[in-house]
Amino acid sequence: MSRAGDRGSLRFPRNPRTSWTRKLASLAPLAVLAVVGWTAGPALAQDVSVSITSTPASGDTYGRGEAITFRLNIPQLSSGDPSTARMQLDIGGTDREAVSTSSFSSFMTAVHFSYTVGADDLDTDGLTVKENSITGAGTWRTHNPIRNIGRNHAALSNSAGHKVDGRQWGAGLAGVDAVALKAPVLGDTYERGEVIEATVTFNRAVTVTGTPQLALGIAANTRQASYASGSGTTELKFRYTAVQADVDSDGITIGASALTLKRKETRVIAGPVTVHIGN
Repeated sequence: MSRAGDRGSLRFPRNPRTSWTRKLASLAPLAVLAVVGWTAGPALAQDVSVSITSTPASGDTYGRGEAITFRLNIPQLSSGDPSTARMQLDIGGTDREAVSTSSFSSFMTAVHFSYTVGADDLDTDGLTVKENSITGAGTWRTHNPIRNIGRNHAALSNSAGHKVDGRQWGAGLAGVDAVALKAPVLGDTYERGEVIEATVTFNRAVTVTGTPQLALGIAANTRQASYASGSGTTELKFRYTAVQADVDSDGITIGASALTLKRKETRVIAGPVTVHIGN
């Protein structure tokens, strides 16, 4: 005769609720340990280091338009977006930012930055990369073990061989010195059908290939003035014919990066119509 709790050859505990509760309780610490084991550990105090990877085109001084490049050495990156990072610089007592030129790649060990010298940049002692200079980067993590990557690093102060003088263009670079509009035929207003002529003056003679254009801001519209003449000289002329829809009581605007030369080796940078043309 079978006893209570027997089912043929199968046996069940008399108080299954108590038995399984004890078993789950014994497993609970293991579950907690598993979760903790995958949590990112603390960032190290100094995970990274900075170096300058470029050299001036001439001597020890970067001129206007030259790119100064930097490398941030990091542990192998497993997650995070380095493309939004900025590096804080001090050029002659003025704060500047180098921007990241790197996008995420698994196990990458360096993030690269670039800064282009402007007309107002001057540092005769050598530029400085500020201590702990990286901003806007979000969270970066490495693996084995999983932890956040700290971005503390020492400053590079008054870096020898990396002086800056934006008053002169960098060696081999052509740049815009001035832009001027030819006056209207009558008064201060161009009429429909009238040719608007702009002259772009460079610091040295330039040779034009392709189809250069100069963007004119007319009210809320952008009109393209076509290249007309000047190749081989320091002055390029561009022309645009006004149409009925062109109405601008405040005057024509020629803004930053307005000149497009449509050449692969042409590089346009920020600033009022500032352009670099390859040799």
